Amino acid sequence: MDFIINYNNALSKDFYLQDTELVAKQLIGKVLVREKEGIILCGEIVETEAYLPFDDAANHSARGKTQRNAPMHESGGILYVYKIYGVHHCVNVVTESEGLGSAVLIRALRPLAGIEFMQSQRSNKKLIELCNGPGKLAQAFSFTKDDNYTKITEPVLFIQSYNDYSENRIISTTRIGINVAVDLNLRYYLMDSEYVSRRKK
Repeated sequence: MDFIINYNNALSKDFYLQDTELVAKQLIGKVLVREKEGIILCGEIVETEAYLPFDDAANHSARGKTQRNAPMHESGGILYVYKIYGVHHCVNVVTESEGLGSAVLIRALRPLAGIEFMQSQRSNKKLIELCNGPGKLAQAFSFTKDDNYTKITEPVLFIQSYNDYSENRIISTTRIGINVAVDLNLRYYLMDSEYVSRRKK
């Protein structure tokens, strides 16, 4: 692994206060770092989806603040974790200013470190399948709803700079698994990554 963990290279809170679409795009190539049970887990972010504060019916906050989506209404730089189908957790990074209700879903990672731990969490030995989907990566990194409101700017949980990919290597498409606002190109992924959850059709 050529990646070196360095909290000094962690993204600051100001990064997450930017426009949600910009954050979603710029997270491609960054590395999610988490310490869990004394083990360092790392994965390069290769796929994201933006959920906008305005004119986005697919956003959980589209109809206002609820107990479920309350973390989204905090100031950017914390986690919003929710459960889908009563089984899988999804990890989001809250963006922009307090009260807006926006976030970026982390959809897929390329595992870099802590792989044995991830495999034990997922009961899966195939590297390519450990984190190639939002529910998979949440399970591999042991994220649950208990992680709601957690700051993503701390030594035990942060996102660090790593690869800066050229514009033409980051693909923008419509989002996956929604039935409203289906025409918005708010999903971003690394063009040649085999760790992406789904390819452009």
